[in-house]
Amino acid sequence: MPPICLSDEQMSALLAASHPLPLDSRSAFLEHCARELARLPMVGDGVLHRVIMQVQREHFDPPDLSRSHGAGKYR
Repeated sequence: MPPICLSDEQMSALLAASHPLPLDSRSAFLEHCARELARLPMVGDGVLHRVIMQVQREHFDPPDLSRSHGAGKYR
């Protein structure tokens, strides 16, 4: 895979996008983003954002909020 040239701000955005994911999914997310970005001729902020959103949807497993967990204040 060819190297990807990202600015500091773009790299920060990519790493920040990995934070909502479980620790064991972050490496796969970052590798998937790298593969997608490597296929593109140029990576601007908009392209990076679109790739992050697309790949994050594939790796994010939202919590099931339909089940009650304990006797909370708002039950």
